Amino acid sequence: MDRIEEAIAKLASSHLHVTEKLNDLINRIVALETTTHHSPSPSSSSAVPTPQTQTINPHKMKLDVPRFDGSDPSSWVFKITQFFEYHSTPDSERLTIASFYMEGSALTWFQWMARNHQLTTWSGFLQAIEARFAQSLYEDPTGLLFKLTQKDSVREYLAQFEALANRIVGLSPSSLLCCFISGLESDIRREFQAL
Repeated sequence: MDRIEEAIAKLASSHLHVTEKLNDLINRIVALETTTHHSPSPSSSSAVPTPQTQTINPHKMKLDVPRFDGSDPSSWVFKITQFFEYHSTPDSERLTIASFYMEGSALTWFQWMARNHQLTTWSGFLQAIEARFAQSLYEDPTGLLFKLTQKDSVREYLAQFEALANRIVGLSPSSLLCCFISGLESDIRREFQAL
């Protein structure tokens, strides 16, 4: 288990190092573009270069807004929130934009809520989506996670494990790792523990 945690720590360190290198390269490119845009052109006949006031706006990647039909509300809330954060969308515009990307039962619900003035803030909207479309509050994702066992492939078990673990806040990484290992089939669990 210590070897796995060491490997995870090394991966995290490597990821941080790569991120720092990428940020350094981006800064160099921006500096180079600034220098290129502010340097006088060789064909210019004037002896005194004129200052240029050109701002460099990094172009943001165009992303598709995810559609919501009422299924998997937690994932949609995460994606749409990430989308709005990436584009620095003000809270006052988020409700209107989100309405264009709802369909089916979610759109019907949104129309009813909007017509009855039930949706006035972005945070209220997110809470209302969770209340309307999320799984029952009586379901205990922590209990389900601790009872989860591998029945098919490790990949399928991992997908089920991640889906439940994403719904739980506060479990330590070591507890999650222990829980994951304990749910593996006995042959695989022994091999895994031997590592």
